[in-house]
Amino acid sequence: MTLWSRADLVRLAIGIATGGVVVAVAWNGAATRSQLDDQTGFIVLGVAGFLVAVLAQSVWLKRGRRAVATYATTIQASVAAFVEQPSVTPMTPTDGLVATGDMRHFHRSDCPIAAGRGWSAEPRRSHEAAGRTPCGICAP
Repeated sequence: MTLWSRADLVRLAIGIATGGVVVAVAWNGAATRSQLDDQTGFIVLGVAGFLVAVLAQSVWLKRGRRAVATYATTIQASVAAFVEQPSVTPMTPTDGLVATGDMRHFHRSDCPIAAGRGWSAEPRRSHEAAGRTPCGICAP
């Protein structure tokens, strides 16, 4: 993956070089003047040169961030194609919901949190009476 093209690097170099030359000219001009009133124009020119260099770097970084975001989107789409989404099977009214002790949530028996734990199944109303709420993963 290449973040920046050659053209991006050339634009960056030209922007920084231009800003640097303008700052150097402003510095030299201000250094040859002894009065602040005479230096003010050169100070403004120096700030403008600095801003040109900063703008060139900002554009360069923005292009790099955009390239990274595009690449990340591509990778996420590729990974999502390989990740198996868990299938949610509808519960029947006879399926029990499981929890134990002082748990705050109740789960489906096939929930990854509850699977293989051997918890006893109870109806929903028993769990709700105990103050438990449905699990956010298996959504019973």
